Amino acid sequence: MRLLASIIVTLFFSVWVALSLREEPGYAMFSMGQWTIETSLTFFVIFLVLAFFAFYAAVRLTVRLWRTPGQTLEAHQRRLHKKARRLFDLGLRQLSAGQWAAAEKTLLKGAEYSSTPTLHYLNAARAVHHLNEFKWRRDLHLRRAEDAPDADKLTLQLTHAQFLLEDGDAEQARVILESLHNLNPRHPGVLQWLARAYQQQKAWEPLQKLLPEVQKQKAVSSEDLAELQAQTFRALLEIAAAGGSLDKLRALWKQTPATLREGDEEFLIAYATALCDGQAIEDAETLLREAINRRWSVKLVVGYGMLGRGNATAQLATAEGWLAQHGDDAYLLLTLGRLAKRCQQDAKARNYLERSIQIMPTPDAYQELGELLESLHELTYAGQCFHAGLRLLVGKPQEQSGAMLPAVETAQQLEGPAQAPAAA
Repeated sequence: MRLLASIIVTLFFSVWVALSLREEPGYAMFSMGQWTIETSLTFFVIFLVLAFFAFYAAVRLTVRLWRTPGQTLEAHQRRLHKKARRLFDLGLRQLSAGQWAAAEKTLLKGAEYSSTPTLHYLNAARAVHHLNEFKWRRDLHLRRAEDAPDADKLTLQLTHAQFLLEDGDAEQARVILESLHNLNPRHPGVLQWLARAYQQQKAWEPLQKLLPEVQKQKAVSSEDLAELQAQTFRALLEIAAAGGSLDKLRALWKQTPATLREGDEEFLIAYATALCDGQAIEDAETLLREAINRRWSVKLVVGYGMLGRGNATAQLATAEGWLAQHGDDAYLLLTLGRLAKRCQQDAKARNYLERSIQIMPTPDAYQELGELLESLHELTYAGQCFHAGLRLLVGKPQEQSGAMLPAVETAQQLEGPAQAPAAA
């Protein structure tokens, strides 16, 4: 609408000017020395307009010609960048498809003309790294990436450390990563790979100090963090137990994450065993007893029976208190059999072990029963129990004879001949 209105106004104005000039064309004269130019005002105005447009066109043409070399160069650079981008995308696809050698060549081909050459050289280094050969070529690509104008030193050094860790050179990787950690203490990538370097070197104390920040920055997944914590604190527990210092053991226990103290039964049993070795037997027994009372666990029950120290009579009474709710648990009966053996209550021990075998035959139950029968001089049947336990241990089926019968028949056979030696 505005364009139409402008055209109409322009037409009316043009017509008005033309009519005015027709009635009074005007007069214009220019004199320069002996030269004199006379013309109508109308012609002079038209000449000025045409001269202005001619001058403007000449200026534009001159500017365009002046800019042509630069524009040509820019267009050429754009074509090269576009080609480099296509090569980069192709190289990434080849890298993802496992075509390492082809990916390296493709990425290097476009690096010279790319606006991001660092990415070309970095991914070419990754391709060579996957080849597991020509490490010098990989390091050469990394150096080229560092020299590129768009280089990100942190990313490149982090990648170099990752390569070294995957090569098994944790010592050199640790030097790089600790330097990066000093400059970037909260960087998730630095924390992740530094933790792995400590893990490879089995540097458990530095890893323990690093883990809270790893958890805070979410540098690894929750599953990997739990695995790292478990591995670290188990190793530290072994070191503390070997040192024989109860103070260090208890201090480590306080530093251990609650999820590990309460949820890792093997760690709890290992700590209780270490307390026993340090003569803190009552503490170990209390720890396991309270843990079992909070949450029933066959691992903890078996560990309770494996303490092998302390007041066996009190421990047996405690374990018998669990029979009301868990009387059909083969592992509880195994623990009761072990504790009764320690209390030298042979009949009770034999009863518990046979009941455990009736519910679920296990190598440990056969072993304990075999040792008990051996101490009672029932050597034939002790040997059968050892044989049965061994076959269970190696995963072979039970034979239909003697102690190799199913659990109920085995117990019946063992109870029958047990009186024979006494009669003899």
